[in-house]
Amino acid sequence: MREMFYPSSVVVIGVSTRWFNLGKEIARNLLEFEYNGVIHLVGKEGGVVFGRRIHTSLAEIPDPIDLAIILIPAKVVPDVMEECGRKGIKRVIIETGGFGEFDRDGEGLGARLKEIARRYEMRFIGPNCIGIMNAANGMATPFARMNNIFRRGGVGIIAQSGGVALLLLNMLDNDRIGYSKFAAIGNKLNVDECDVLEYYLEDPETNVICLYLESISDGRRLTNIGRSSTKPIVVHKANIAAMSRVIAHSHTEALANDDQVVDAALRQVGMVRFRDMPEYLDFVKIIQLPRMKGRNLAIVSRSGGHAVMAADAAYTYGFKLPPFRQDFLDQIRKHLRAHVIQLTNPLDLGDLFDFEVYCRIIEHTLQQDTVDGILFLHTYFAGVEGEPSRKLLQSVAELSQRYQKPVAVSVSTEQFEMSRLHKEFDFPIFLSPGAAIESLDRSIKYYERREFISVQGSPAEPNPLPKDSAIRAALDGALDEKRSPLLHEALQIVGLAGIPIPEHRVFGPGESPDSAKLDMPGPYALKIVSARISHKSDVGGVVLGLTDASALSRACQEMTARVADLGEDENAGVLVQQMAPKRAGSYELILGGKRDPQFGPIVLLGHGGVFVEVFGKAVLRMAPLCVSEIDEMIDELPGSEILRGVRGLPPVDRDALRDALVRLSYLMVHFPAIDQIDINPALVSSSGVVAVDARIVLRGDKVASAAEGTEHGPQD
Repeated sequence: MREMFYPSSVVVIGVSTRWFNLGKEIARNLLEFEYNGVIHLVGKEGGVVFGRRIHTSLAEIPDPIDLAIILIPAKVVPDVMEECGRKGIKRVIIETGGFGEFDRDGEGLGARLKEIARRYEMRFIGPNCIGIMNAANGMATPFARMNNIFRRGGVGIIAQSGGVALLLLNMLDNDRIGYSKFAAIGNKLNVDECDVLEYYLEDPETNVICLYLESISDGRRLTNIGRSSTKPIVVHKANIAAMSRVIAHSHTEALANDDQVVDAALRQVGMVRFRDMPEYLDFVKIIQLPRMKGRNLAIVSRSGGHAVMAADAAYTYGFKLPPFRQDFLDQIRKHLRAHVIQLTNPLDLGDLFDFEVYCRIIEHTLQQDTVDGILFLHTYFAGVEGEPSRKLLQSVAELSQRYQKPVAVSVSTEQFEMSRLHKEFDFPIFLSPGAAIESLDRSIKYYERREFISVQGSPAEPNPLPKDSAIRAALDGALDEKRSPLLHEALQIVGLAGIPIPEHRVFGPGESPDSAKLDMPGPYALKIVSARISHKSDVGGVVLGLTDASALSRACQEMTARVADLGEDENAGVLVQQMAPKRAGSYELILGGKRDPQFGPIVLLGHGGVFVEVFGKAVLRMAPLCVSEIDEMIDELPGSEILRGVRGLPPVDRDALRDALVRLSYLMVHFPAIDQIDINPALVSSSGVVAVDARIVLRGDKVASAAEGTEHGPQD
């Protein structure tokens, strides 16, 4: 990637002397931004632009070329790519559109590009993009005409959309935040976000990375990079409505849809996701300031009303407002005029008009060990106090850096003055106290998350280990028959993994579960066993609380007849399960797993049984899991307080629940044939965990039919 951003020579292919020619605009931008390398131009009509010859082919250029920028009709791009390969050009940016985003013909052209790149060992960005910018050397390849007005700084931009990339560049510049590198990567047929991200992590000029993605090329690689990053990575993942919305095979699938997986995976590795551009930008602004190492906040305000709003926001986001020392307040009181304001934290300085005193107050506040950061709220009219206010704000910025504590500044003034501040002031300014407080909160949580990740141990291993060979044999048996495991087979696999299951017996078509064959005490649950029935309860395929063999036999006859009458499965069998005893303080949870196409194996924890739809929210993590991640999952579960014991009820066996999640994670990681697992419900109590019902769906490319279903009933 460094050769993309630091080429010694470039060629722009697709340049003409015509008035409207986008290739010419690329050349114009390279000159405007003072690119420090050699620029060659190629266009079939020849001519001269900007005092430079337009060659009619690459063959006319005798010099070696590091990077080609192509903007010509899509149908001829592969031929030109071939020419680049023959000339030894190893890096290419293809800005032309029409490669699969519109029709099948474009997909074929894209396939040709990838094959040519493979053959000549080339890397290319695009197609359908505006390429890259590098503040260090003037590299600027967008085809939109631009002015060299953007300030140099530490933010690296990666975006699929060229328009959004330019929006981010402008938004950052409006807030006096400079960029280091810029990459608009388009269709990502070769270079993707992970390639650029890895480079930015190594780039000494980049300290914050802004990502805008409409699709994720390799979620597992992306999150592995994110986990290892020492630089903040801020993500706007759009296009959520285009995610798959098919009927879910299981509750796990329904509770862990694509966007929820993206959310959970990014958070798990410390990447910060936003869905709103102003919030996105506010976080990038706050991360430019020194880190706030605690939640002790001082609010210094020129307006009492703004101070009240700030105090409310501080309370909402969990900040503490430590009191100021009395001798400090006594010194401030000497400078007041009317002495009508009670001094406290928030510090209302509406009666103070000496801005040098403001500076001394802020410096003294930063010196206090009890203060981790300051919110400074300044209100003024530019025509009256513009110059001293700008001087004050500059001094505040310097003090923040000197004492390495954040001073989040929120200014209330006229629009033209705010525009001037954004142009002249190298310090983030927030538009409201609430936005500043929220951003401080997000920055604290970001650093806390990174610390949590840095001390995580290795992935947890089940002890004793699951019975791998027996699990593999059970899965192979189902795969040989091109189906997913039946109910009893799924329970068997869960049991072999080391998660306790109730005692049960299976009876084939026509078999009656009489007392001679049962040999286990009741009460019993009766469940239909069929490869054709996805949801047992929908067809009356579950009966609970059967007390003896006689009741069991009658229920079995009625169930199989009912299923046959509905035309579901005339050859269905049944499973008789010893019902797990209901104890005080026992709860039904769902333990699930799914194999996400981008992020790999995912583990899920949620409320089970009838509460699946009631709570509607589950906790997700990418597997494998370390112990701290599992504990975090349990604590994040909505209503998790009940698991710790409430109103005299005993707490659940947390060690057993943790062990069950470790074993579920192991299954998802070590057995790639498994696509989805539902253990619903898993009955959790002070005595441990029991997998009452289970469903396993094998990979769709290997299995022709759906597997046995898991339902919502208390033991189903």
